Amino acid sequence: MISRRTLGRLAVSVATAAMLSLPHVPAQAEGSSTLTAATMWEALPLSMKPRRSRFFNESEILDTLVKLDFDMKLVPGLATSWERVSPNVWRFQLRDGVTFHDGSAFDAEAAKFSLERVIALLPYASDLLNIKEIRAVSGLELEIETNEPFTALPNQLTDAITVIYGKASFDENGEFVKPVGTGPWVFKEYQKQDRTTVVRNDDYWGEVPKLEEIVYRYIPDHNARALALETGEVDFVVHLLPSDVERMKADEKFEVYAEPSAGLYYGAFNAGENSVLHDPKVRQAVNLMVDREILVKGALDGIGKPAWTFFPPEFPWAAPELSAYSFNPEKAAGLLTEAGYEKDGTTWQKDGEPLSLRILSYSSRAEMATISETMAALLQQQGIATKLEMYTWEGMLDLVKQSDYDVSVVFWTPEMTGHPDLHLKSQFHSKAGLNYQNWANPEFDALVDKGRTLEEGPEALETYAKAQEILQTDAPIIPLVHKIYVAASSENVSGYKVHPSGFFYNFKAVSKQ
Repeated sequence: MISRRTLGRLAVSVATAAMLSLPHVPAQAEGSSTLTAATMWEALPLSMKPRRSRFFNESEILDTLVKLDFDMKLVPGLATSWERVSPNVWRFQLRDGVTFHDGSAFDAEAAKFSLERVIALLPYASDLLNIKEIRAVSGLELEIETNEPFTALPNQLTDAITVIYGKASFDENGEFVKPVGTGPWVFKEYQKQDRTTVVRNDDYWGEVPKLEEIVYRYIPDHNARALALETGEVDFVVHLLPSDVERMKADEKFEVYAEPSAGLYYGAFNAGENSVLHDPKVRQAVNLMVDREILVKGALDGIGKPAWTFFPPEFPWAAPELSAYSFNPEKAAGLLTEAGYEKDGTTWQKDGEPLSLRILSYSSRAEMATISETMAALLQQQGIATKLEMYTWEGMLDLVKQSDYDVSVVFWTPEMTGHPDLHLKSQFHSKAGLNYQNWANPEFDALVDKGRTLEEGPEALETYAKAQEILQTDAPIIPLVHKIYVAASSENVSGYKVHPSGFFYNFKAVSKQ
């Protein structure tokens, strides 16, 4: 079993090395009108493609037509209302009197232009939105016709990829140059590998922010990010290491925010013929061999929720009757025996070869390394050999796309749009662009294809419940941890509230003394 003492020694050694390598601490954070926030990811505001444009939505430089409130319910954004006028057509009434940051008017033609540009430049958006045609019916009335009955469209229009860009965001050739939106913050400046600055939009259609300026500092090192808050270099940090949370909670100079949010750490299994995980019995056995309670306590100091299913129980679409896994080594041993393995002392073997898993992960997320290490160690305790390799996200993805792995430990946001279509279809459908797992289940495909055509109600719930049961029993994944979103600020910052989507910094209501 992995001890906290061992994990603690690892964390201290890493932290010490990081601190020794830090440069001289810069000047303190700006005055009361400016908030300096330290982020794990670089903002990259001069490109639409990295991280699916999330910074524009996170920072609220740009708005979406539909938004999610703090209960993950649909609420008006740039669209004040919407209705399904025929099986394939949705009609949106748009907000009057809204202008883009360059002073140009927002209307149906502007929304049409933006969504068509997004689909043209970002292929992922085409499947997400399932759009056949967009029509500006009148100045403030927009119609979207989908390729088939598609009830999830309003939910999909909350996704960051659907933010509304003004025409000034693009050059004469239609290529993106900078974000010009309608949001409460206006893009001001970008310094590569350092910071992105936004300023208050005094003409914002909603409640105008209290602060005048937000500076997003890019500090990828997790220890350095926490140190920047403790030394006063920044006012706010996201994605703290679990080892930093308790220390800051005990210090009255800081406010720590820790709330359940959309997000799941899970292992994606390579179900291809060249992987030992091609056999569903082996995939099921692995699910039964990892004690999620120990994983959360040992790797994350309790900052997370053990995950035995893909969707958390609180998610409105989660199937309550789902056959959730539990820690059951005896049942796992029976499955491996059925799959032709036998235990030689402490190691599972087949035809003289040990059962071994090549596990890939990436280090840019604060918790990823310890989650991956703990999972690998827990499997070793049960007699499965593991080889863990840590990469950048891009480096890991290259190997995954080549099917050169058995398990890739990843992070996903299964509540992000408040509807299961985005998550089940885009990740696990056999034709999905993000399905690199060589897993295909025709019954699952048929269910998620049907689900997106159904109005919310008993039939839709039953359809998605059946799809979730297949995902659970055929086991192309091992759910590990439902995320607790953690951030911290100095004591002079007030008004911050964690959004359950995990994808809004939500600085509109924040002030600084």
